[in-house]
Amino acid sequence: MVESKSKKILYFLAFVLPCLILYAIFFITPFVRGIGISFTNWDGLTPKTPIILDKESFESRILYSSKLNRKDRNYLMQVYSYDDSSDSYKRIAVSGLERYKLERIVKKSGFQPEFYKFVGLDNYKKIFSGKVNKDFYPYTEKIHKFSYSSQLPGIISADNFEKEVLKGAEKNNADAELIKTAYAFENENRRYKLLKEYDEYELFETLWNLPEVCEKKTLSENDLDYFIRELKEISLEFKESERESLCSSFISKNKLSKDSSDAVYAASDGLIKINHVKSALAAAWIVKSRNMGVIGFTAFFAVFSVIGINVLAFALALALDSGIRGQKILRTVFFLPNVLSMIIVALIWSMLFVQLLPAITGVEKWISDPNKTPWLLVLVAVWQGCGYYMIVYLAGLQNISADVIEAAKIDGATGWQRFRYITLPLMIPSLTISLFLTIANALKSFDLIYAMIGQTGYTTGTVPFVMDIYFDAFSQKLAGLASAKAMVLLFVIVLITGVQLYTMKRKEIEA
Repeated sequence: MVESKSKKILYFLAFVLPCLILYAIFFITPFVRGIGISFTNWDGLTPKTPIILDKESFESRILYSSKLNRKDRNYLMQVYSYDDSSDSYKRIAVSGLERYKLERIVKKSGFQPEFYKFVGLDNYKKIFSGKVNKDFYPYTEKIHKFSYSSQLPGIISADNFEKEVLKGAEKNNADAELIKTAYAFENENRRYKLLKEYDEYELFETLWNLPEVCEKKTLSENDLDYFIRELKEISLEFKESERESLCSSFISKNKLSKDSSDAVYAASDGLIKINHVKSALAAAWIVKSRNMGVIGFTAFFAVFSVIGINVLAFALALALDSGIRGQKILRTVFFLPNVLSMIIVALIWSMLFVQLLPAITGVEKWISDPNKTPWLLVLVAVWQGCGYYMIVYLAGLQNISADVIEAAKIDGATGWQRFRYITLPLMIPSLTISLFLTIANALKSFDLIYAMIGQTGYTTGTVPFVMDIYFDAFSQKLAGLASAKAMVLLFVIVLITGVQLYTMKRKEIEA
């Protein structure tokens, strides 16, 4: 039975047309607007039409522009009113078609707000020429792990001392032997411990125990504290004459005994000795740190999370399809993390990395360690996402005819041969959709990483593309640049997933 043309039109109006309208409103319109914003320097706040503008600027740049006609000027005077108190024009609230009409007239006049100007391809040029923030691209930087103005670290692990400090001393012409004299190696704990005579706390403890402070009370704690702070500052600059003058004036002013005077000079000399070690350590303990940047981390996270999720999901699906006991319970257990909110998942794992693992392993830095953080984020993403794709792969495995597998067994095919020549080719449709979704989701990842590390991700090199766009738009007030980055990301996702779909679809046909 052939349906009439009127029924087809009715079906179109009832089912397809509303979807097209909603698609145009909620996707096409924002998408086109986003493209337009990417060609501006918009800060995310400034409107296209000024809410308030001083009289001279409004009249010279908008109202009496030669490009406007009388009708346009009359409409502007309906929307704007002059305020005597501020000598400016103020706009009433407009929305809908009225807003677009006002924007058209203001644009026609040639007026552009300072932070909503058309800049053409400047944003895209910045992205591709490396003129955006340095954290956007992979880079290498030198990190000073010890500051000269700080106290000497009480304990340095053997690995850091030997691989970073001593090797750094060789490269930077620092005094390695001087550094070694300040530390004693503890073989049992595999660490280097600072000797007492190089500990500033121990050094100044003798001054706090002077009889004039503890017994006679002729020297106040405030005066002694002030002297110690001043002595530290002068000693850091190795000003010998000023140091001598400070000590002698302090001794005479407070009428210190000979023993107390000797203790002051000993502390002063000991501080100079410590500062020489500080200077050598600060010059030696410099390490090169490779930061993946936004692009590098996004690629890293996408590659390893996609591989991890799909491999683990496929392995779980194969295990559950093998006929083991408790399949239904195991499916629920493996799928459960996917049901949880990504924010909840992030908070749970953050607690493990910040509290539990340091207590169990003794290693303090986990989620704040640049070397560990990228892998930990991949681990959490794989744990949370593999359950969903396990279901996809399990559905694909159960669609493979049992007769084909039985026939292969009868023909003498081994388990590996059955997997390679039968199961894997027939699973390509499931692989196609799973790879498409995991690649797209990995490149768009935001909530998990934002909840776990936030803006500190720039220091650990773990800021994905979408999070960088978010910070540009809402922290840096660079909505135009953020929109340009979003357009670049969209193109990258379309290109990568398009190539992946084309390649996998060809495999499906060949299979």
